[in-house]
Amino acid sequence: MKYLKWLYFTLISIILFSTNAIAHGGSQMEPSYLYEIQDFTSAQSLEPLIFTIGGGLFGGYRNVSVFPVPFDNAVGSNDMGNAITIISFPKGKIDYDRYFRNAADDMSGGGEFVSQTAKDILGYGQVRRFLLFDFKKKLHREYRIVFPITQYIEKIALADSERKRFLFEIESQKRNAKEPFDSNNFLQLIDLSDDKHKVIKEVFKPAGTIWTTTKERVFLYRILEKKLQVFDMKLEVAHHPLEDALKQYKDKIDFSRIYVHPQFPFAILRGKKGAVYIGWEKKNIPVPHLLTSGASQFVISPDGQWVVFKYERTGAAKTYLMPVSEKYPHYLGSPILLADTYFDEGKFAWTTNPTGFVGSRLDKIYHWDLENRDFPEKGTMSFHDYIVKNDLEKLTREKKQGLGNKH
Repeated sequence: MKYLKWLYFTLISIILFSTNAIAHGGSQMEPSYLYEIQDFTSAQSLEPLIFTIGGGLFGGYRNVSVFPVPFDNAVGSNDMGNAITIISFPKGKIDYDRYFRNAADDMSGGGEFVSQTAKDILGYGQVRRFLLFDFKKKLHREYRIVFPITQYIEKIALADSERKRFLFEIESQKRNAKEPFDSNNFLQLIDLSDDKHKVIKEVFKPAGTIWTTTKERVFLYRILEKKLQVFDMKLEVAHHPLEDALKQYKDKIDFSRIYVHPQFPFAILRGKKGAVYIGWEKKNIPVPHLLTSGASQFVISPDGQWVVFKYERTGAAKTYLMPVSEKYPHYLGSPILLADTYFDEGKFAWTTNPTGFVGSRLDKIYHWDLENRDFPEKGTMSFHDYIVKNDLEKLTREKKQGLGNKH
């Protein structure tokens, strides 16, 4: 089902870009990408620590799902036995701790994971149910979110951690549906603070609509109509500067994915021909820029200082990292190679305290600690600031993105 829906959105993107090119002629946008192929082929690399999954009781697992958890320096998985496994990385090693073992039937098998963490709790959806775990109170609850076999959970986001409210996309197949995407979809704000779930509010999600969230806003974008709707976390109509930026340049850009930075005034828009950087300021909206081609699956770190993405313009898909800083003309620094492989959805997550990136592929766990690194100026600045400083010097020497040019 999800593959068919992905194919549907891909076809939409192809149609849009075949009729409205955003690059190389006729557009108000920059005629070239901020980062070209050579920026990727010559990119510096950042080596991970690589661990074989498990060992002993934890051995024999492959392609385990991982998701963010309310623990320092750790991610979680529900694919290592019928339990929540906390995978941590103390002093360059890997540890496994199991919680809520056999708390519910069939806890493993992936699911719809929540990308944001909440203090002491985590939860994930599986088809029609949602499992919620409270580590502080050492209790779990199982909610049947939808009942008919024609309905299921499509996507989940955190709305209010204190009140245990989540946003659910519920898909309901139409009677006598002839196509896989012939359905009615709704966003529901659901309260999970009690033994039974309670639907607080519901918003219809039209066909051909994508949605994403930041900490304070919900974005629904109708691809064919090029219309953005913005709500707050109570699903009340709200506003965001991205709305104005997209209105101003709606005839110049086409996309099917949105990645909004939680602190800085910009977003990455993903289309068939590549990624587009779009920014906004208090008094003006600058012209969008082509960011790069061949990039997808962007994920921004919780502290907002990094963005990881999949890149496949030069052959087999690889994983890259970019630093994020207000010191760059467009907030995004040069790509850094993380791995000559990539990680599927649900197979990667960020750690906090310290900030790190974790990926799962085959029988391996990859871990990049983005704070505790050895570098020449350690002790005088953070690793992030060291990367930004040297990258800006390089971009200035090469006179890229307007840096180093005399006006």
